[in-house]
Amino acid sequence: MTPAERKLASKMLDMASDEFSNHGCNDFDLVTDGGMTVKEADAFQRAFYKWNGTPDDYRPGETGLADSVVMNFLSHLLKSDS
Repeated sequence: MTPAERKLASKMLDMASDEFSNHGCNDFDLVTDGGMTVKEADAFQRAFYKWNGTPDDYRPGETGLADSVVMNFLSHLLKSDS
């Protein structure tokens, strides 16, 4: 993925996150819906809660986050990798 494509994907995820956040809290299961292993989902959530400034909210083994939260954090990750 080129830097321009990362920037575009990040922008699209930001827009989608804003839209989805207005539809109520829709849980997205990182394992069932996202195809991650439980270990990968734990790492993703741990990183999210650290980035969000709420590391104490991390609960090992819980695999669900709001869909808009997943989009927002993925956007952040795309920005930080470019």
